[in-house]
Amino acid sequence: MIRKTAADDADRVAEIHTEGWRQAYRGIIADSFLFGKLSVCRRAGNIRKELELGQGESYVAERGGVVAGFVVMGLSRDDDKRGEGNFELWAVYTEPAMKRSGLGAEMLAFCEAEAARRGMREVSLWVLERNASARAFYEKYGYRPDGAVKVLERLPSADGVQIAEMRYVKKL
Repeated sequence: MIRKTAADDADRVAEIHTEGWRQAYRGIIADSFLFGKLSVCRRAGNIRKELELGQGESYVAERGGVVAGFVVMGLSRDDDKRGEGNFELWAVYTEPAMKRSGLGAEMLAFCEAEAARRGMREVSLWVLERNASARAFYEKYGYRPDGAVKVLERLPSADGVQIAEMRYVKKL
């Protein structure tokens, strides 16, 4: 079941988000950041603020009555995509133990269905260039890079290689 995220879900969503970063970005982002700066407590507070301010549309996916993943989406935040029928998948994370269970695909399909329901023409998302497994996941479901890249200078690299995101898009 996928439902709107409630303030009571913030702690669980923060756990999933923090552990997701630690597992997906280990070796890309410095451990000092992943295990020193990232905080479930701080992230939970930020999630509560985001929900209060209505920043993005946040949904949780439950399995057996337990939050096992979340998705955040909304209109595209990119200057070159605003106002043109472009929707954006801002974030999608599953409990690491639920990886490859179909939950991520279910949340991705939910985002696409919501975009289509609103008459959007495409869905875009940003993914770390060096996150091969995430890129393969999105490509499996029809997303393709559109050439846009941005360097994330605020994140410390694990190996001195710059951290960059690339934009993927899928026409609906």
